[in-house]
Amino acid sequence: MATLLPLAVLLAACGSLKAYEGERLAAGDRAIVRADPSMSAGLPVEVILRRVDAYEVPVSKAAVELEPGWHSFIVDCRVPEAGVVTRFVIDGEVSAGGSYRLEANATSRGCREVVLRPQ
Repeated sequence: MATLLPLAVLLAACGSLKAYEGERLAAGDRAIVRADPSMSAGLPVEVILRRVDAYEVPVSKAAVELEPGWHSFIVDCRVPEAGVVTRFVIDGEVSAGGSYRLEANATSRGCREVVLRPQ
């Protein structure tokens, strides 16, 4: 039982943040936006979602659930090799039932841009 508790805490931290008021929407009525680590130009890149509209996103969360419509995202992008963090503000529209990813375009010197793409 003692070994299950740390695993449960770890799994809970990886979930998504509900970034809207009211009851949780059904999967087909909400959108999911993910900011996952990835590769760009052959380098590891960290895309960290900091804020969506009025909602602060904890570092432990890599995804948010949103109502359909236009949203504003504040995203930090880090290329560990460069040691530089660049902040981006991205405005984009998401659709009900949609799944999206915040994707970085980076070089060894840092991030050039982050875009919102459908998955």
